Amino acid sequence: MRTRVLLLALLFFLPGCLGTDDDSPKGESELEVWYTFSADSLEEEVFLTSILDFTEQTGIKVEATRVSYGDADQLFITAAQGGEAPDLLRISSDSLGKFGEIRVNGQPLFEDLRPHLTPMERARYDSTSMDAMRYGDSLYAVPASFDCLSLIYNKALFDGRELPNENWTLEDLMAAGEDVGLEFPVKNAYWWFPFFGGYGGELFDQNGTPTLNENGAADSLQWVMDLETKHGIVPEGTQKISMENSFENYDSAMIIDGPWNWNRYEKGMIDTGQTLLPKVSVNGDHLSPLVTYKGWAVSKQSTEKVAAADLSLFLSSDDVQKEFALKTYTMPTSSSLVDDSEIIGNEVISGFISQANVGTPAPTNRGMAMVYDALAPAFEQVYLNLSTAQDALDMADSELEEMLSESDWADEAQLIEGYRTMDVAFDLGTGNHSIRVDGELHSEIKRGAISEYDSYTGCLTIASDESLFACSLTGMIPSKEHVIVVEDELGIVFELNAITEVEDELPESSGTTVVLYAIGSIALSLIALLSFGAWQDKKKNRTSAKGSHLYIAPALLALAILTFYPVFYGFWLSLTDASQTHLGDEAFIGLANFLEVFTAEGFFKVTFFTIVWTVSNVFFHIVIGLFLAMILNDSRIRGRVAYRTIMLLPWAIPSYISVLIWRGIFEPSGLLNDLLGTNLNLLAEPTSAQIVVILVNIWLGVPFMMMSLSGALQAIPRGMYEAAEVDGITAWDQFRHLTLPNLKSALIPLSLLGFIWTFNMFNVIYLMTAGGPNLGYGPGSTDILITYVYDVAFIDGDYGVAAAWSVVIFFMLLIFSWRYMRITKATEGI
Repeated sequence: MRTRVLLLALLFFLPGCLGTDDDSPKGESELEVWYTFSADSLEEEVFLTSILDFTEQTGIKVEATRVSYGDADQLFITAAQGGEAPDLLRISSDSLGKFGEIRVNGQPLFEDLRPHLTPMERARYDSTSMDAMRYGDSLYAVPASFDCLSLIYNKALFDGRELPNENWTLEDLMAAGEDVGLEFPVKNAYWWFPFFGGYGGELFDQNGTPTLNENGAADSLQWVMDLETKHGIVPEGTQKISMENSFENYDSAMIIDGPWNWNRYEKGMIDTGQTLLPKVSVNGDHLSPLVTYKGWAVSKQSTEKVAAADLSLFLSSDDVQKEFALKTYTMPTSSSLVDDSEIIGNEVISGFISQANVGTPAPTNRGMAMVYDALAPAFEQVYLNLSTAQDALDMADSELEEMLSESDWADEAQLIEGYRTMDVAFDLGTGNHSIRVDGELHSEIKRGAISEYDSYTGCLTIASDESLFACSLTGMIPSKEHVIVVEDELGIVFELNAITEVEDELPESSGTTVVLYAIGSIALSLIALLSFGAWQDKKKNRTSAKGSHLYIAPALLALAILTFYPVFYGFWLSLTDASQTHLGDEAFIGLANFLEVFTAEGFFKVTFFTIVWTVSNVFFHIVIGLFLAMILNDSRIRGRVAYRTIMLLPWAIPSYISVLIWRGIFEPSGLLNDLLGTNLNLLAEPTSAQIVVILVNIWLGVPFMMMSLSGALQAIPRGMYEAAEVDGITAWDQFRHLTLPNLKSALIPLSLLGFIWTFNMFNVIYLMTAGGPNLGYGPGSTDILITYVYDVAFIDGDYGVAAAWSVVIFFMLLIFSWRYMRITKATEGI
């Protein structure tokens, strides 16, 4: 009877698992947009107000979700791969290389907006900003703002000295820095780019080939590094956060920063000034910062692309851009705002615009997404004086070329023919022509300039001679009748009422059907297995086992769905060529990924440190934890409960908070140096960084071991120790012959559990050092296997290889656990 009840219950559960995707009819339009503005900031306030205005004007509901700026790109990629991407996302032009080659079931992540925007809508924006939103031929976003680094200073700290100005040279900057202070993160490539550009360097040539080591690159890098390592003008270990805090606390008079922090400094009552970055004396050119453009991109998976495109245009409109500019100091991309009196009259905005005019637009090629990874080891080597600037940049340039040559390249994205476009052909009349759609100016045709009316700025396709003009008009709305009128200088030459029925084609998606089918299969298999077990018990008259299969069914089902299925899927993924470039189109490649794992240059390096990390942590967890447990087990100590509670705090506090506090302590401007009066930068040197992360994890893990062993110690009969004391047995012999043997049943599983936990301890390494410092390519100095696998999966986007690494880790732990239990005979008592 119980078996039947279990069968009926699980069969009731299965329809939800095996059901198809939701086919319910669509309601009114509703959009989801992700934004990256800081919480409670002016940017967020202006943005949310704009969203409300859009809803009021159009009736379209918009759900706005804030995501972390640093995590937004990867979160969107993950969401898109799971079929859960938002309709709209704010992206940066220097990230287009990261997004451009990713495919989900053969489709790009973003919608090509060329068919969605009319030529007049495109003409609203500065041509440079429109180019910055392109990847290849595709237009992936509507530009809304742009920004760059510039020289920002605190007027109050100059105390009569000459204030920074556009005529300053690098020598002037250095001299002032010695007197009043200068800060910026010298090891951050983004802050090196202005110097690189000022010395005449370019990241890539016209063919997209890296040129990181040419045109004064080495001189600029050495000059930047010398500010900290040789001259001591920039404080040692300066990072972005410490720079901002130092400036806000009046510790430094000058920083190199962007407009995004201007409101913060003003709130700190700083009399802030801004001017162009200095000139390079050798050539007289200003430093040339990288100019990045921000825009609104429509997801390829959006089911409301027409509404999403309208929202992107609204958020990039003149009114919204002007509001953002005047309140948040973001620079507008609107063509009409260039001459706006309020924009020109704002010294901050006009100052940053002037800086951007001598800047370099960030490349939107594939290499731009990789350049930071290629430069990081080179910067570390120059910073630690392990290599010359030229040799380090030669290495970085070669590595970037190799990274590009080994990258997977996706097929070019194809437009849907006829979607939001309409073909027209007409005889040209006299002079220039204007095309109006539904009474609104759509585009203009100028005699003698038809060749400029190309596939990007005008029609998607064009055929023209002296008398006939054929064009594929963009910006049409499917299933809506449009009135198209063409006029020349004398009047109407063409008129047409037309409609396009071509609808959007969403990317093919497996949805949850395959997953749910697998879960349903697992559930059915468990039903069959448990039913067979119950039948066997009944047949053999095992009355004591009555109902046991029913009791363990929920746990088995949870294990099968949450553990066994993902593990087996990971095994399958490790045998495929799955990657971001062709996720959903992966092919079986056998053991090729495992060959790549075992032949990887950093395999033995990262494995060795993982073992050192794990063994040292577990050893000290047990030794220190047992030592503290024994002390607190002494009844002569008063306040033992209070001591245990205090010592448990490191384990009770969320580890990410503790780790970030420890990171702040070990930074050059942190508590450790303040107490010792030193200027140590322990996280910048490989050996010291390894020691630091091990010490921090020991501190985090000891409380758990102490509490667990305290319980085991209290379970040992006190009478044995009293008898040993009567017999004159020393404390050491009592520990050896009484305590340790009685703790064996607790120590063996605790040490095994600690080994497995520590082996896969991701958060301490990731939050303290992110695996660095990285003096070469491959694993960093503090990378362990699990953190390196994360980089392979989510930075390199190589899911098949990452899965192979995960399988290797799994078998390492499986073999160790099996051997450990065999040697310790941990299961003998069962």
